[in-house]
Amino acid sequence: MLEPTPPSRTTLAAVLVQAAESEPLLANLPGQEISCGTQRIDLANGWSFWLSWRDGVMGPLLQATSPDGRFWSYGCDRWPDWSAGPDTVVLDPLRHLISEQQHERLRDRLLTCCCWPEPEMPPPPKLLPLEQIDEMLAELVAS
Repeated sequence: MLEPTPPSRTTLAAVLVQAAESEPLLANLPGQEISCGTQRIDLANGWSFWLSWRDGVMGPLLQATSPDGRFWSYGCDRWPDWSAGPDTVVLDPLRHLISEQQHERLRDRLLTCCCWPEPEMPPPPKLLPLEQIDEMLAELVAS
């Protein structure tokens, strides 16, 4: 079975522009809290992104997954294309497919974006009075 083809450059660029502008999104952490690591971003339109951060600087797009399960990963494409010889570089959609202004807007959004809600903690258990615990233990020992 053949693996699905990755999303096209045009599609990837359009989704990144949406994320930079107004597409609702949630992340595992805001970028400003990541000194060195990865940020996962889920967009309301079903796309997911993984970006690297180092000391407040947004690194390359590591992976993008479309709602239909197709994915793009860093290193799978070259800029400007595979035939550029020694001038070819690994394609980073954040540097090569969107404008500098869009890149800055996306970075600004991701630095302070909303995050997935913390899981709800169950209420603390109701503790029995010590006298009742002593009575239960005494009954267990006696039986």
